[in-house]
Amino acid sequence: MSKKSGQLLWNRQNVTLPAGPFPVDTGLTQLNRAWANSSVDEPGFAAPSRIQVIPMAPLSAWAGVTHGEPFFNPASQSILVTFFNVSGSPTTLNVLFWDPATAVGPGEADLYAPVT
Repeated sequence: MSKKSGQLLWNRQNVTLPAGPFPVDTGLTQLNRAWANSSVDEPGFAAPSRIQVIPMAPLSAWAGVTHGEPFFNPASQSILVTFFNVSGSPTTLNVLFWDPATAVGPGEADLYAPVT
């Protein structure tokens, strides 16, 4: 996947998950951020609700797989997502990770799971 000016706003991956929890580096990064100049109420890059985790076909591979809230990794300056494979055996998924850019307009998103 190519980057333009240090940016990677979407990345489709083919990921093989072992049984149990497994963190995946999405590769999404935005080194040249200017959120302060964009919509005041829009979430920043490190805001988990901004990042989209989109299952792709074959969807049957997603049976027994869930994922946690995306989170920013300051060491890699990228977004990670922890997947949970409860099927008991490795599975391979196609997944699209997407960071909607402010250039295409404002957005709004709830967290993947309610905060308790």
